[in-house]
Amino acid sequence: MVGQDTQKIGSALHAPFKELANRLSGDYGGVMEHLWIDLELLRSHAKEDGSAKHPFRFQKRVSGRGPFGLPDQPDSFNVGHFSVRPDFDRLLLLPMDEVIPYVLSLIYRASGVLIEKKKKLGAFDAELFLTRFKAESHTLGFEFESLFPTNELGRKLKGK
Repeated sequence: MVGQDTQKIGSALHAPFKELANRLSGDYGGVMEHLWIDLELLRSHAKEDGSAKHPFRFQKRVSGRGPFGLPDQPDSFNVGHFSVRPDFDRLLLLPMDEVIPYVLSLIYRASGVLIEKKKKLGAFDAELFLTRFKAESHTLGFEFESLFPTNELGRKLKGK
């Protein structure tokens, strides 16, 4: 979902995100079969403290029942899900050619939660996912700063 102020941004992100999702699709081991990352582009959906709406959660089953009379989808099993919230003031001031790298850097940084939740996810290879995320982003022509919030995570991925 996008707001009036983020509609162009949402449109600009659609094609590269779809391509990146296709390139990252694959088996990373462990029990997680699906990874859903929501980019929050509605300022009004924020939590009061400004943090992302959904911290990481792992669900054994997600119903595919269609809301509001929409067609049903198959249920999804073993789904990892979290959301990423941009700094709206910064996002709306960026030139369009900097929006995608900025958002990719936020997603990459937030995906560090997969390493933190490694025990819960079994043998899911979060390091491989993050390495491929950065490499495939680069292949698509998007460079971004890969800073991490913790030194431990930075050390684990330093050479990758």
